[in-house]
Amino acid sequence: MPLVCGKRYGWGTFRRMSDPAVVHLVTTVERADPAELAEAGRRAFRAAGLGTRVRGLTAVKSHFGEEGGQGFLPPPVIRAVVDEVRSAGGTPFLTDTTTLYTGKRAQAVDYAALVHAHGFTFEAVGAPFVAADGLVGANETEVRIDGVHHRTVALAADALRAGSAVIVSHVTGHLACGLGATVKNLGMGLASRRGKLRQHSTLRPHVDPDACTACEQCLPNCPTGAIAPAKGRRGTPPPMAIDSARCSGCGECLASCRDDAIRFDWKAESRTLQESMAEHALGYCRRMAGRIGFLTFATHVTKDCDCMGKRQKPLCADIGVLAGTDPVAIDQAALDLVRRHAGRGLEAMSYPRLDGSFQLDHGERIGLGTRSYQLVKAAE
Repeated sequence: MPLVCGKRYGWGTFRRMSDPAVVHLVTTVERADPAELAEAGRRAFRAAGLGTRVRGLTAVKSHFGEEGGQGFLPPPVIRAVVDEVRSAGGTPFLTDTTTLYTGKRAQAVDYAALVHAHGFTFEAVGAPFVAADGLVGANETEVRIDGVHHRTVALAADALRAGSAVIVSHVTGHLACGLGATVKNLGMGLASRRGKLRQHSTLRPHVDPDACTACEQCLPNCPTGAIAPAKGRRGTPPPMAIDSARCSGCGECLASCRDDAIRFDWKAESRTLQESMAEHALGYCRRMAGRIGFLTFATHVTKDCDCMGKRQKPLCADIGVLAGTDPVAIDQAALDLVRRHAGRGLEAMSYPRLDGSFQLDHGERIGLGTRSYQLVKAAE
């Protein structure tokens, strides 16, 4: 039976990683409306006993959608979590962090306006929105983890100042990770701008000149101005090229390319990104030990994450809401349930070149959680 030495990771104890974590499941009807989703979330919150983890100022961390997108969890779901936190004696606030790429979430003022435009007003959800990483993503705290890739991780300071947190996630595919769910919502979603840059530092896209049509769709979406017409290339107009020294690795060019001309070395780079993401998640979970819980919605599962400002069709039938205190176990259960319901894995339906389990394998290795779980279905 494998053991993880806590001393190696700064805990001073031993943790038996093969002990299964309990993951609660509340099933939902197909294409449940917002009120039904909210009730399922409320039941899952209570089944997992997440109210016992609430302490004072409580961060309700979710993804509130990009402009033009509609896949994010609706306001009534967040309202249900807010109400549960308040019933448990906490003072809830909504939170997320700003993005590396351009758009309505690149700084806190525009993001707050977008949050309101998507219906997450104080009147609708009962709590205000606070960008946990400050005005431009620089409000941060370095947390020591002594991990494989990082000795310290840069996290959003105000998320760490909270007394407790409820992480509300939505299961999707992801163009660089294969899986976007609880671990990503933690590791990428609660990192400061510096932390996000560290996670993306190994991702270096390049342009296939034979596939590029020089449509220039990628140009306005590059936050660092790393893309420009290639010099010394024949063609009118010439294909694009990426300056690797200026590239932040955010992946926005990949999302905006219509011709599959942006390429990554997925096998090596995606794995490192996922492992780095898991280490940032570890930094937050360690600081919030005993004061954090997770609600993850395996409903309207789409190819791309909610960062994409577009409408998306679901890849499989809706499953329900997962809840518990182990982010790795919840994401493993989500992957298993998607495969069981759809007959094939999430990556196969979204980005077949990727393996989203790297983040879970590394998360288990460093002590973020366990991939072994006991699924407990809530009574109807």
